[in-house]
Amino acid sequence: MDLDTYALCPGGTGKKIKFCCSDILGDLEQVSRLIEGEQITAAFDQVGRLEEKHPGRACLMASRTKLALSLKKIDEAIVSSREFLAAFPENPMALGQAAVMAAMQDQMQEAAALFDKARAAAVEQGGETPAELVRIAATLTQAAAQMGHPGFAQSLLDWLEERGLATEDERRMLASFIGSSGVPVALRARLPLVELVGDSPWRFEFETALQQGRSWRLSKALTTFRSLKGVAGTCPELFTNIGVLCEMLARPMEAAEAWLTLANLPGLSRDEAIEATGRAIALETEANPERSPRIKYASRLAALGIPIGEEGVTALELLEDKLRHDPACDAIDFDRSPWVTRNAAPPRSVWRVYERASAAASHPPRLLASLLLFGRQTDREPEAVLQGLEPDVEAAVPIVAELLGCRFEPGETAVEMPSIPPTQWLLGVQFKPPMPATQPPPAAVGEPAFIDSILEQQRQAVTDRLVAVWPDLPLPELLGKTPRQAVSDREGSRRVEALIAEGETTARRRDLRAAWTRLRQTLGLPMPPTIESQEPLGSLPPARWHRLDLAAIPTEQLRGLFLLALDAGFEWAAERAGDALASRTDAMAEDRWEVLWATLQSSETTLRSLELIASLRTIAKELSANDGMLDVFEFRVRMQRGDEAEASRLLDHLRREHGRDQRVLEALAEVLAEAGVDLRGMAAAAAGGSAAAGGANRPASAPPAAAGKLWTPGGEQPAGGGGEKKIWTPG
Repeated sequence: MDLDTYALCPGGTGKKIKFCCSDILGDLEQVSRLIEGEQITAAFDQVGRLEEKHPGRACLMASRTKLALSLKKIDEAIVSSREFLAAFPENPMALGQAAVMAAMQDQMQEAAALFDKARAAAVEQGGETPAELVRIAATLTQAAAQMGHPGFAQSLLDWLEERGLATEDERRMLASFIGSSGVPVALRARLPLVELVGDSPWRFEFETALQQGRSWRLSKALTTFRSLKGVAGTCPELFTNIGVLCEMLARPMEAAEAWLTLANLPGLSRDEAIEATGRAIALETEANPERSPRIKYASRLAALGIPIGEEGVTALELLEDKLRHDPACDAIDFDRSPWVTRNAAPPRSVWRVYERASAAASHPPRLLASLLLFGRQTDREPEAVLQGLEPDVEAAVPIVAELLGCRFEPGETAVEMPSIPPTQWLLGVQFKPPMPATQPPPAAVGEPAFIDSILEQQRQAVTDRLVAVWPDLPLPELLGKTPRQAVSDREGSRRVEALIAEGETTARRRDLRAAWTRLRQTLGLPMPPTIESQEPLGSLPPARWHRLDLAAIPTEQLRGLFLLALDAGFEWAAERAGDALASRTDAMAEDRWEVLWATLQSSETTLRSLELIASLRTIAKELSANDGMLDVFEFRVRMQRGDEAEASRLLDHLRREHGRDQRVLEALAEVLAEAGVDLRGMAAAAAGGSAAAGGANRPASAPPAAAGKLWTPGGEQPAGGGGEKKIWTPG
């Protein structure tokens, strides 16, 4: 491809190619053609030869780094980038490439500072922003989001949007990437730099820093704001701006310190102090994701002694039979292929281990660990391995040791075991569902299904355990204190309130939301008051939206509140706003559809799901909308309820009416896979049957006659079901 001689030099010099590297224009065009033809190695080698003839040329140094990255020659790219930056320390391309190298080495703070300098250097050169710098910004946005620095990632996207750089689709893709990376709740509210309220002797310096920040000279702005700490130590706007800039520059620890300082300033409202503290907690975690205390995964090993008079496989079968008849153990199917792939001997059997059920217990037994039984191997005797989270494994050890007659020892720790936060451990707990001795009858119309009672027991057990255990559980967010200990001082109390508020606002289930409110009462924390505002959007932080008096809010504001809260994961606010919106007489059919569909996704009972589906079908007719996804959703609910007649009718309807809708078919395939229906096996069987019958015309997706009976809890499993069925189980 011929290069435009009036285009900017690809080396970031700020000059046109004609006035910068015209003497090697032909060589650059040859490299460009090689890249266009996807001959990256040849292009890299060609650039190397050119550098030997023309050392110290920015365009060649920039190309070498970029091509080395394309070839995944990371070490060479790092060396090349360092040489480029040393030769041209003020070159925006050298600075931008150095930022990418820093990000690849998990040095995100340095990457942010380097890109900030690159951006400023490009502005000083004048003219348009180099296209390569825009691509670097997109790369850094994805890297920052993936590595848990949403403030830096969002600031890059804001810069691209403000300057109209990259295409709208590219910016939308980056925004989606940031959102899907898991932005902490406290950081989902995007805060701007704020102006100084009132007059002061240091206003000029403050406004200079503010102008620097708004001109995307972030490091300079931060330096100027820092210099005011000595004379403006009680100014909330100062620490707000320091916190915002530190987030944008991937300095989470300094940002957390700024937000905690802000929370302690006089004159700040209780809500503002709690929200600033919540932001600080999220940034402390960003700075150190593994801060203790955390719940680690653990492994315990035990040699299996062979009883006298019993040898080999027979002895292991007897042990497995003992496990099979004990209510604390359940055998589970597992995939042996991963073991075989890494050339490891798979276990003979895998079991779930539950705590011993107590006659006085009001909840089903809690799942503790997985038990793997290995037979005799060439280099080792038969053994048992317990795996799970450390506290649960320790509780499982005496149960399994008694059953197997063995002694467990700590497992190998050559590789650091992963860990999770204590609150996540509590929320992720599972309990053993009650298994019916016989197949439960299908639920009658208007009556709860068997699965509803199972799920209700599970939910109640989880929330009761959260309320019972969480107050006395040491948490990293509370610097190792328990919530009960932390509420005794002002800052600790704010930290606890911030955690509870996050749980309340983001819980999808009402019972879990109520559990967080119960914790508020258990710890003696006040209930936040209702807020009145007719225009909350833009004036009220999202963390307070669930407390709004919705009666006085105009429908247009209510619609925006519902959609924004739903999109940002503020579930309580979305639910309240949705309910209020759906009840308005001036709400459009599209509004009611959005609200009911969102409500359906989090419905907690099959009865409620069927009610919502019926309402949605009415709206779908009004809107002349495709109801294929509703059919799939109802099909799943009918299967959960054991309503075979309705499920079969819906399956036939889906084949007839939506057989060409790929989205609907994919959703249906997921539901059938949940039910344990082996779609590939069915297709193969159908294809074989067609061949044997001389090509009988039968849809490949149709279940064979032997599998026509839909599987329900406790019922006979259809042939080709692929093992344990999962459609009804809560886990």
